[in-house]
Amino acid sequence: MKKKIMTMYSEFGSMPTTEEGKKILKEAAEKIRPLKIVHVYHTGASIGYYHRVLSILAEKQKILLEMIRLDHYVTLGRTPSTDVLSYQTFPDEKHKGKFNPRLVSAGDSLFQKFEGLKIISDAHDCSDADAFSRFSDSKELPRVKCFPSKWFLENYNVIMIAGIATTDSRTFPDEFDRVIEISCKFGRVTGDYYFHRIRESVVEQLETFFPNRVDFKQAEGNRKVYTEELRHTLISIGAPGWGPFSGSYHCALRAGALLFAHISLNDIQYLPHANLVDGEDYISYDLYNFNRKLKRLLDDPKKIELVRKSGRAKFAEGFDYSQSADKLWEFIKENVKR
Repeated sequence: MKKKIMTMYSEFGSMPTTEEGKKILKEAAEKIRPLKIVHVYHTGASIGYYHRVLSILAEKQKILLEMIRLDHYVTLGRTPSTDVLSYQTFPDEKHKGKFNPRLVSAGDSLFQKFEGLKIISDAHDCSDADAFSRFSDSKELPRVKCFPSKWFLENYNVIMIAGIATTDSRTFPDEFDRVIEISCKFGRVTGDYYFHRIRESVVEQLETFFPNRVDFKQAEGNRKVYTEELRHTLISIGAPGWGPFSGSYHCALRAGALLFAHISLNDIQYLPHANLVDGEDYISYDLYNFNRKLKRLLDDPKKIELVRKSGRAKFAEGFDYSQSADKLWEFIKENVKR
């Protein structure tokens, strides 16, 4: 930047002394100054994806980035000087244990007063839920949304789709025999842990109709260990958790296991930059056709090979932090007024 300013000086022959010259120089310097983003963050699903995208823009020297926790923002009592204010709060207002109404209300007030470009980061893990429904202009505000439904994309101003937060998004080639025919690792969840009983029903059907063909043993360790296990697996059973999907979908696609997922996936934009197609990149089920569709799939090894490989290729195409960073940068450049 210093070089660019010196170049501008040379166009004047020396440091400008007139008011008009100083004004021109100031305007020129303002145009080459990196844009600044202040991102206020709290907690929520996959906030790490968006944080990584912002970090990439900062690393490429496209922006100056300042990250502030919501409680520190409220304590500060003002928005630092910035071109763009990005804002995220815990997304579920009904969660009494995690949603702090007083803190969020104070943060909202500061956010609403900001007069520059504002972006909201919606980290709700329910694809149809609006984490900022309390805002009167919620539908119009530019938004980063985790795993939005197709309905949500049509009705809200989503400028960037966030995927699952991970430090490793590689896909893996076929290097091992797939000795595990069916993998189901979420176990039998009973009672009212979730607002649905899909997982419980799936486990019951697997135990009843496929008792000797399923690996139910919980993966020891973290997601990395689980992904390694899936590299030895033909079919991975997926079911919703708190939202209409789960992190196991991500692992199965990366590892090249066929994702056999609940039909709720059909309504979600799961990958930021590509559309997963039912029947081509994964196979969907509901609780009425689960048994029949899985049996039919097991009788068609050629179909299993085609779908699992297609799902892996689609994941490689559609999960890309750098592509998300480029998309966000284009939006910011077009909408920031200097």
